[in-house]
Amino acid sequence: MNIIYYFKHLKKTLRYSASHKTITALLAAFISLLLFTSNSLAANKNIDKVTLQLRWFHQFQFAGYYAALEKGYYKDEGLDVTIVERDLNKDPVNQVLNGEADFGVTNSEVLLHYIKGKPIVVLASIFQHSPLVLVTRDDSGITNPHHLIDKNVLMSTRSLDVEILAMLKQEGINIDSINIEDRFAAKKDYFNPDFDAIAAYLTNQPFYLEQKEVPYKIITPSTYGVDFYGDCLFTSRMQVGKHSERVQKFLKASIRGWEYAMSHTEELISIILTKYGTKKSRKHLVYEADKIRSLMLPDLVEIGHMNPGRWRHIAETFNKVGLAPEESSLDEFIYNPDRDKRLISKTTLRTIIGIFFLAVLAIVFLVGLNRRLKKEIIGRKEVEDKLATSERYYRSLFENSGAATVILEEDGTIKQCNAYYEELSGLPAEKIEGRMKWSDFVVEADLKRMQRYHDRRSAHNSDSPKMYDFRFKRPDGEIRNIHVRVDLISGSSDRVASLIDMTDHLKTQELLIQTEKMISVGGLAAGMAHEINNPLAGIMQGVQNVIRRFSPDVAANIKVAEEVNTTIESVSAYTEKRGIIHMLEGIKGSGERAANIVRNMLAFSRQSDATRTSCDVNGMLDEVLEIASCDYDLKKKYDFKQIEIIRDYDPDVGLVSCLMTEVEQVFLNILKNAAHAMSEMPDERKPKITLSTKKKDSKIVVEIEDNGMGMSDKNKRRIFEPFFTTKAPGIGTGLGLSVSYFIITQNHGGSIEVESCEGVGSKFIITLPAL
Repeated sequence: MNIIYYFKHLKKTLRYSASHKTITALLAAFISLLLFTSNSLAANKNIDKVTLQLRWFHQFQFAGYYAALEKGYYKDEGLDVTIVERDLNKDPVNQVLNGEADFGVTNSEVLLHYIKGKPIVVLASIFQHSPLVLVTRDDSGITNPHHLIDKNVLMSTRSLDVEILAMLKQEGINIDSINIEDRFAAKKDYFNPDFDAIAAYLTNQPFYLEQKEVPYKIITPSTYGVDFYGDCLFTSRMQVGKHSERVQKFLKASIRGWEYAMSHTEELISIILTKYGTKKSRKHLVYEADKIRSLMLPDLVEIGHMNPGRWRHIAETFNKVGLAPEESSLDEFIYNPDRDKRLISKTTLRTIIGIFFLAVLAIVFLVGLNRRLKKEIIGRKEVEDKLATSERYYRSLFENSGAATVILEEDGTIKQCNAYYEELSGLPAEKIEGRMKWSDFVVEADLKRMQRYHDRRSAHNSDSPKMYDFRFKRPDGEIRNIHVRVDLISGSSDRVASLIDMTDHLKTQELLIQTEKMISVGGLAAGMAHEINNPLAGIMQGVQNVIRRFSPDVAANIKVAEEVNTTIESVSAYTEKRGIIHMLEGIKGSGERAANIVRNMLAFSRQSDATRTSCDVNGMLDEVLEIASCDYDLKKKYDFKQIEIIRDYDPDVGLVSCLMTEVEQVFLNILKNAAHAMSEMPDERKPKITLSTKKKDSKIVVEIEDNGMGMSDKNKRRIFEPFFTTKAPGIGTGLGLSVSYFIITQNHGGSIEVESCEGVGSKFIITLPAL
């Protein structure tokens, strides 16, 4: 009644300082506050969602919590519990303190966090003894901590292995005298002879050694006076203060779950295997359950029991070994449900009323102030909207400029880059922005020149060029030709640079120049072939006439021989014995070979009229071999005549409909590439090219195989890309195979593939439709 009178008086007092509507709202808010306070003392019957953060992955170590969840003990207390296994990148203690979880499981390190000032409360000690030990090989001779000096030890120097750290310092052993590899151990580490000792859980890792029948020894910290609690259930001081009833219910259900788990181990093992995705086998979980029973001592000690004196001893041990300062009181550390209940007294009620009265006065004042601020807020909002629009406009320009764009700080650090720059550099933005400088992407030969431009620009020197070219170096070693424009950003020391990749453009220019040269050379070769044909025809005709003049089958030869007092038989015998006829036959054969080469050159250099003809692939391969056999390139250091050619033709392979000159160009490209590849072979291997043809279904398959140096899988994937070449600069354009791929796949509806093995050789497989 007194409270109601007070509110009536308060409402009357404030009637003229604020609107009735405002006062009514304030009174309603205060009454709601009182109702909330009252309700907090009553049991909350609604389902309360909470999260439990484990200190490791799902295994029998946490069986009690699984039992409480699966058997409905949490639900009986009005709790909806989510159990989360360990994330190795996070600390369970910090996850609880940061609000990611409501409760957590850790070891005696929880006291270390409390001593260092963290608002943490331990609820129960599930393991009366810590399972943390050091495992050593039986033959290592290590039986006590002092044997670890100068040895290789795998353990975590963070608070996770706090018992081992305390044991070493208790024994007066300097951590620096031990060769520690600071990380968590994996299963394979326990069989690695490089480690002399490894931190392990008595409930877990020794199982691996016993399964492999590997003898081992255990160094237990408790033997040396460091007998800490094992797994402890904890929460935050905020959780206890705001949700004391929730804490009591969760603790009660968890202890009940552990009691069930230790009485029904086989059932819990089956639950863990079927519902929690554990990586352990049933046999391993049985081993773990047996070891945990010896650490919990459920038949002797009440589950969850904590001795304040023992916690005090652990704190003194931390202080003694230098892990933490001296702590005078552990009252706020050890959970006391009676002390931590939230009760509201008369004094507290008066305090709440007083605070509320002051809040009302403040609100009345703010109502007037609000009117003055409203216009300013609207004005600021308009400015913010304009700034946001400007920011979006700038961001759109930056990201969609069509060029690789970066913003540089004065020292050259890349402050920001767009997606085009990520594509150019081959790196994601998070690895570039704030981490790398523009100089990291410049070839050394161009670095001094660009640094000079940068220094001039920083000094606001007007003669510093805004646009220039340089060579861009990607992290994978690829070099790109870049045209860049750099401008200072007005009102800032930053600058913006836009980069355009000119690599393909420059290569296209080079290709056009090279094409013009090749057209000229082709015309010159055709002209030369025509000119050679005339004297070659005279030579061939003369040789044939000379051979005919010596023939005894021609009557005119007999008559002329008799006129000079000899016989045609004597002349024939003389030319035979002197080898004249053989020489003439050789001249004739060489002339025919030269004529054949000239004819092939004319056919190959003649522009295609895009007319398909029926062609014999065996004959085309022989013609291309004839042309290639004339190839000797001093620059490329190979002679095609020195290569062994193996022909494995199918005589009944049939015909293909194709543009002969185009397909011959493909064959010639591959043969010349093979010859170049084999020029780099060791001298002891004889270069060899195998040509084979066969018919497969309605296709004709041509295989060209060499025994050169082969190529890597990376190069094999890119071999048909335009401008890609593994040859030295000036030797290849990188277009031969890309053009060949286009000719076969696009112009002839076939396919071209490559098989290769480094150090063994390569095989190109060309498939064409058969007639």
